[in-house]
This record gives sequence, C-alpha cells and structure tokens, in this order.
Amino acid sequence: MYTGHLDLKAFRGSYPTWSRLTARLREIGTPRFTADRGIRQLAGADFLSQLNHGTDAYEKTGSDALPGYAEAWSGTPGSGIDPVYEMARTANDLDIYNGALGDLTDEQYLDRIRADILAVAPARQNPVDGAPGLGGLVRYTTRNVQIAGTGHAVFTIDVQPVDDSRGPLGVRADGDLFSIEVDVKMPTMIQRSSASERARRSIVGAQLDGLRPITPLMRPVADLAADKMAALALQPGVGDGIAAPRFKDIADLYYIARTCPVEGDALRKALSENWHWKEAGLSGPPRPYRFYGQPPAPSHETEILWEHGFAQLRERIPQLREYPEFAQIVETIDTFLDGAADPSNGKWDPVRGQWQQNARGEVASALGHALAPVRTAERAEQPMVPMQKHLIVFDVDQTISKYDTLHTLADRAGRLAEVDACRHPDYETSIRAKVAQLRGVDAALVREVADTIVLNEGVEELIRDLQAAGHEVAIASGGFDAIVGPLADRLGVERYAAGHLEIVDGVLTGEVSNLVDADGKVEFTDRIGHELGIPRERRLGVGDGSNDVPLLSNVGTGVAYEPGAAAAAVAHTIVHGDMNQIKRILHLPAPDRPTTTAPRPSPAGFPAAPTPARLTTPPRRQATARTT
Repeated sequence: MYTGHLDLKAFRGSYPTWSRLTARLREIGTPRFTADRGIRQLAGADFLSQLNHGTDAYEKTGSDALPGYAEAWSGTPGSGIDPVYEMARTANDLDIYNGALGDLTDEQYLDRIRADILAVAPARQNPVDGAPGLGGLVRYTTRNVQIAGTGHAVFTIDVQPVDDSRGPLGVRADGDLFSIEVDVKMPTMIQRSSASERARRSIVGAQLDGLRPITPLMRPVADLAADKMAALALQPGVGDGIAAPRFKDIADLYYIARTCPVEGDALRKALSENWHWKEAGLSGPPRPYRFYGQPPAPSHETEILWEHGFAQLRERIPQLREYPEFAQIVETIDTFLDGAADPSNGKWDPVRGQWQQNARGEVASALGHALAPVRTAERAEQPMVPMQKHLIVFDVDQTISKYDTLHTLADRAGRLAEVDACRHPDYETSIRAKVAQLRGVDAALVREVADTIVLNEGVEELIRDLQAAGHEVAIASGGFDAIVGPLADRLGVERYAAGHLEIVDGVLTGEVSNLVDADGKVEFTDRIGHELGIPRERRLGVGDGSNDVPLLSNVGTGVAYEPGAAAAAVAHTIVHGDMNQIKRILHLPAPDRPTTTAPRPSPAGFPAAPTPARLTTPPRRQATARTT
C-alpha cells in the first residue's frame, strides 16, 4: 500500500475508523459538495496515488480533473470546502491515461494497464480480501473491465470500507461497499499540443488531517477545452460514437472560463491541432463560435434545444443551479472561445472574464490564420470511431401511428362520443373510464384497428435502417397489447411494453390491467437498457405528448415528434414531417431537416427560429386526453 500522499500517523490518528472519516466529511460537506461526493473524490485520488506509487505514470484528464486546473471561484469559502471544488460539475469517474506507453499497440496497452490496475485492485470474490488503500481504511477489488469502443477501457473498482483494528484476527467490512469507474483512455485518443501540467491544487476538495495535496500531472487545460469546444460544435457522436448532445460540456467550458487562466497561444495551438476538426473536414471551430444545431440551425443539421437539455442537467446536479442564466453562460463561452482566435489576445483572465492583450502583437498570427473555419471537404460530419449501439424507444399513438389508436377503435365501434366524454386529470383514471365505454365491443374490431394502423411518414424505413445499423429498437406505449403487439410484429420490433386489454369470449370486458403510464415508460427503458448494457447516454426516446415527458427527460437524447407543448418543452430536438430525419442523429443517411417548422418558443439565449408553415400532413383527430 502506497502512503506517500498521507502522513499516516496523523491521518489514522484523526480517523481510526471509516465512520470517523465519513463523519468528518459530513461535518464539512455542503449541499453543493456532499459527503458522498467527498468520499468518492477521495477514493479516486487515493486509487490514482496507489496506481502511480510515487511516479507520474498515469496522468489525469477529464471533467473530474477540473478543480486541479482552477485558480479561484469568486465566492465565500465554506467550512473546509473551497468554492473551486463545490462549483465544479459532479463527475465521479476517474479519467486517466499513460502517455509513456503510447508506442504500444492498443492490445499491448490494454494488457499493461490491466496488469497495473489489478496489482492495485485484484479481482477477488470477497471485497474484504482486496488490496489496501486510504491508509488501510478500504480495500480495492476489480469487479468488471469493459472495453468501450476503440477509445478507452472502463474498470469498475469496488471500494469496501474495513475495520483493520483487530490485527491478526483479520479485517472485516465496516460500511457499505461503493464503486468508482476508472476510465483509462488510449494514448491514440489523447491529444497533447504541449507538455503536461502539474495540478495547481490538490484534486481532493476536503481538507483532512494527515492528507497531503495530491497534485498529479494532468493533460493541458487548453487541450481539454479544445476537445469540449469540438464536442459542442460538431455533430454529437463524431468523437465518441455516442449520439447524445454533450450538455455537460457546456457546464465544463463555463467552469474553465470562470476559473482557469489559459494562455492564448496554447489554446490557439490546441484548437488548430485538434484532430476532431480534421476528421470532420474542418480546419477549426466555427467563427463566431456556435453549438452544433443551435437554433436557428441550417437544414443539414439536426436542431438541438440546448437550453432544454442544460435545464435538465441543472435539476440533477445541485451546484449547476447556482450557475447564471443559460444566455449568460453561452455569452461567457462565446467570449472565451471567439477571443482565442485573435492572435493579439495573450491570456484569458477568468476573474474579469476577458482576454488580456498580447504584448507581442505578431505572436501566433500563423495560428490565428489556421483557425479560419473553412470546410476542407463537402461532406457530412462522420464519426471518427464507429457509432456505438444505441437503444431507441418509440411511443405509439401520434408518434409511430398517425392517429390515436384508442380513439380510432372507439370511432369504428360507434362510441367515440362516449369515450371523448371521459375526462379526468390523471392518466389511469382517464384510460380506465374510456375503456369501460368499450365493454362488449367485438375483439375482431380491435385486430382490424391493429392491422390497419396508419403510420407516420418514414417510420418503417427508419426502424428498419436503425436495426440494420446494429441499434436496438423498442416500443413503450400507454395503449394496449392487443394493438401494440401486432404493430410490433409488423415493424419487426421484439421488445415492447403496453397495457393488457381484457378480452373474454371474443368481446372486450371494459377492463384493463398492467397499464404503462409515463413513469412506466421510463422503467421499461431503464430495464431494457440495463439488460442490453446500454447506458442512459446511449438511449433515445421518441414521443409527442405529455405522457412522454418523463421518457424524453430521462434519456441521452429526447426526440419530440410533431409534439404538443409539454413534450416540446423538455425535448432535446424536435422533428416534423419525415421521421427519417432521426437517422441523422445516429449518423445514418437522412433527408435534410425542413427549413420550415411549426411555431414554438425560442430557447432563451438564442435567436428566434423562423416559423413558416409546417410540412403538409392529413388532419389528425384531436384527442381529449392524450394517452401516449
């Protein structure tokens, strides 16, 4: 066990047990920097120290490293937690790489890092039998290793707090086991335009007795900023094969601009050499800087409602709620990045939020010229790594189906007026009341509705092409299995969720069971994603109504198709007309987005989008209570 970052006597003197350590972290924690966050940050930094064992072999990168670059965040320090640590976006994974092994093949590199990590966290069935860490207070074991695409390997490390006070009698568990994700990047995926930087401050925010500052080497902040700049300006998926817009990079870029002094020459060099632009056929970022799909987007881009996605991120991450309004965040990022293209700008001042003039006016003129945003190839931005497998979950009524299937059934049964008269504020009461009006309807009519569903434009081709590209497609409907089941068969979709419409002796009883409400769609999506090993960021939800709001809010990319107001308010992108436009999100050939869209509120901080007429489609029956 390596203890170079600890004064072991002082550390264990103050924290002889895990409970004493966690009590101290709770004492100094804040709503923006909780004890749980402090524990995970401490364990990650200790694990890195164990891995390096006094060397600089493994360097830090990624969002969890941001406080190590920071100079200051204006604000009042808390009790033991500097705002620099409080205000960084919570990122619990440990992103590292070993640049010294860059000459190895990917296979050789993986073998080497696997051996290094298993030496610190052996694969053991009993977590208590793992390797010691944090001065003996925990044991590390490796539970899982996943090769994520071609860019990195993710090690799941279990951390088991222990009581080691019994000496020869051995250790025993002394607290709940938790895990940290160690994301080891391949050297080929890490670009450094200058020498690595030593962390300006400890990467651990909690000040603890006996804990020395942990200041590893880190990837240059200019390169990290250039990567995040590219991730926002290029089509999602270009750099990592993941279609979800990187809303979190907005928070990270704002944090960099707010806390990190950055040399203009270094940032210009990082931007001009960044391989994302070259692979996308561009010589540099757009000028003026803009996010991909930022409204009003050109027709060849999928319009992304960045403010919606960032608002959802705020809800999940407490410290982001204290960031300024979205428009101000965008303005700060634009000032930071547009100013980088000017060779007369010497150094970014994060406190003033402005560039200082370069004393040498001619410095970096060649670099500034290199940043001209000229497309070197007339082609769509293609992924530099293969698109990873995604899960796409579709709603049915007025998404896959052009019309509401329950109302179609009621209309054909001659009971539409009775069904429409059932108006209740909550979904389940409304559906049960509506179905009760269909008691006695012949089940053959239900099958007729299922077999004659009119699909929205492009649905069949879209689902077929998504599956052919290796993606998983599923259906989550507030409707009924007697209709959704045959529809799923027709579309070649194996996984679906729908309520059960009770049929006895060939007629409807008016009863339903196992209804799939709004939360049920989320539960179904999470279950399927977990079974398939597809995380949230690689899930897409497609829906149109209020019952789809939780689904659209709880996936990596929420797609609202011809939406009502509620769905449009939470969606990450909105599609009208040909549903094949969704294919562009996953880098498949697709028609251009219509240059005309239905009127909708423009996100704050962006210019209003044009609002001419929408694509012409047959009139849709208006439902009293939209069910899916």
